[in-house]
Amino acid sequence: MRKNVKPLLVDSEDSGQRLDKFVAIHSEKLSFIAIQKLLRTGKIRINEKKSVGSHRIEVGDEITIPTDMQNSKNSKFFTFKELNTDFRNFINNSILYKDNDFIAVNKPAGFAVQGGSRVVNHIDGVLDYFRFDAPYRPQLLHRLDKSTSGILLLSRRPKATRRLTEAFRNREIKKNYWALLYGHLPKTKGSVNAPLGKISTKNYEKTTFDLNGKESKTTYNVLWKGVHKSVKVSLVEFQPETGRKHQIRAHCNYIGCSIIGDKKYFVNFNNKNIEGLGENMFLHARELAVPDKDGLTIRIKSPIPNHMINAFKLFKLPTNIFG
Repeated sequence: MRKNVKPLLVDSEDSGQRLDKFVAIHSEKLSFIAIQKLLRTGKIRINEKKSVGSHRIEVGDEITIPTDMQNSKNSKFFTFKELNTDFRNFINNSILYKDNDFIAVNKPAGFAVQGGSRVVNHIDGVLDYFRFDAPYRPQLLHRLDKSTSGILLLSRRPKATRRLTEAFRNREIKKNYWALLYGHLPKTKGSVNAPLGKISTKNYEKTTFDLNGKESKTTYNVLWKGVHKSVKVSLVEFQPETGRKHQIRAHCNYIGCSIIGDKKYFVNFNNKNIEGLGENMFLHARELAVPDKDGLTIRIKSPIPNHMINAFKLFKLPTNIFG
């Protein structure tokens, strides 16, 4: 066997995973950038052979990882990085629920879930801080837009990742969002059935109504509606029954009642029409219903963020709605 390597044997818990995911879960320090580089150069091997990150591992495979990489002084190779104050507060105060399978955290508006161009700080980059006593690095189970606040689920072990990913795919996990809208919807309760497609250019992507797009359905329940300084506003509860990107935002745009603060899907409005609202988007992932491995439903609720509470007070909503 090669020197300065850490051998890992694949068992039934890890079988079927991508090789790069397996390495990330079992490496306490190596970042995704480091793992991809070590795979490309053949320093991470499977059964003494060079491989690619997308390779699916099987029971009995032996993966070797160089231990000397952990002594590198290049910080981009490490998952544990210096945290700014906002992310330190998020990690210390965000947990809504935790068991052996998953963690639910309360994501603030303005926090990116994953990295990208010009995105330095993101939740995916600090998941090791949510490892706690688990042997695996947590994995994201779904996404929330940067401007959306509320519940985000992280799995704690590979079997849970597979089970809950399948539950999302089969629409067994029920999602409930609250949003403040410009305008009044035509009915107190109803649904938006409008197929959605994507408009994409080099630097721009948007979800929009498309007769040839994918089936998309969102049900809604109006919790409150009123008028503030001649501007019609509503608080609406949404349940997306399909999982298209930006589905609620695009459906609100389609019916002409954009989410307040949504700069991408607005209809002739922006927050400057209402003094005192600030620049936030008012969409909040309020509640998730998650089936456990025994079929029982775990209901998780996220507290209403301060920027929405301030808006409720500004619009003089009855306190029994949000108190």
